[in-house]
Amino acid sequence: MTQSHGPEKLETVPDKPTVLPADVYAESRSRLPLVKREDLDENGQKAFDAITDPNSRLKAQLIGPAGIWLNVPELSPHIREINWFLRNRFPLDAKLTELIILTTAREADAQIEWTAHEPAALKAGLSQHVVDTVKYRRPITDVEPQEAAIIQFARELLGDNHLSSETYAEALKQFGQKNLVMMVLLMANYSQTAIILHAFNQQLRPDLTPLLPLASHD
Repeated sequence: MTQSHGPEKLETVPDKPTVLPADVYAESRSRLPLVKREDLDENGQKAFDAITDPNSRLKAQLIGPAGIWLNVPELSPHIREINWFLRNRFPLDAKLTELIILTTAREADAQIEWTAHEPAALKAGLSQHVVDTVKYRRPITDVEPQEAAIIQFARELLGDNHLSSETYAEALKQFGQKNLVMMVLLMANYSQTAIILHAFNQQLRPDLTPLLPLASHD
């Protein structure tokens, strides 16, 4: 599947990689080696356990953002708490929360975030039409007003680095002031994660298959 994005950008869903880049560690699938629990102090080990303990509220995979954050173990629990709060205490419907994440991932070309959240968005009730509108950068048609407001907001703010007064006013109308601030915070949170994943060239876990069309960097 392809999607034209500008005059010189052709986007395709990449094949599942069979060979890791030369500067990527096999165990972490990133440019950083996995942090080992025994190398951490007591507080660092608590942060490690919060990620790996299956009964922990903050449980996650070490391959990915959580493993990268452990390189600064003093900061890791705070980032994890913010991430958890924005995901689990978000005031909008789950499908809108997932749409906000998808629009952020799309504008950041964040394969890992997209591949994790497309299935979650569909499970939460977001339509395939809305997912594909974002995924293939299609015109916003036959979309509910709140969904349209999110897509347009992200395309301008994150894609163009500018937000028009009209788009801001429509989002404010649809969500109200507090929810709009929460929406921007969620976008900022996932934008931050995308930057981190790009910087350390984090690769998808081997059990996942890419879902997001991207332009080639060859």
